[in-house]
Amino acid sequence: MADEGRLGAKERALDAALLSFIIDEQVKQLKQEKSWQSRDRNAVTLVKNPSVRVTLIALRRGASLREHHVEGPITVYVVEGSINFIVGPDKCPLKRSGFLSLERTIPHDVEALEDSVILLTIMQPK
Repeated sequence: MADEGRLGAKERALDAALLSFIIDEQVKQLKQEKSWQSRDRNAVTLVKNPSVRVTLIALRRGASLREHHVEGPITVYVVEGSINFIVGPDKCPLKRSGFLSLERTIPHDVEALEDSVILLTIMQPK
């Protein structure tokens, strides 16, 4: 969901020996982009290499990431707001500073209970 004013993945490093971010600044950038102004979500991939992918995702209240799964284990950290992380019939509510991990290939949903930002880490299977 690259937007004007943000360097695209081809212009910025996603895979380097050292990458550093100030998450609050990344959140501010996401919320200034047209994608956030006109849609229910915006995201930026911070790290992408053969071992791990880290994505910062902003979700408007009511937005959801419908049932999906990924091939590797994941972690979710709530930077702002609150979400429900749903696995089958179970809902795991998380608010600011909440953290969870989930094993690979388990179907799950995410729903934003208020405007929220999450940091998603996906470990790539070997």
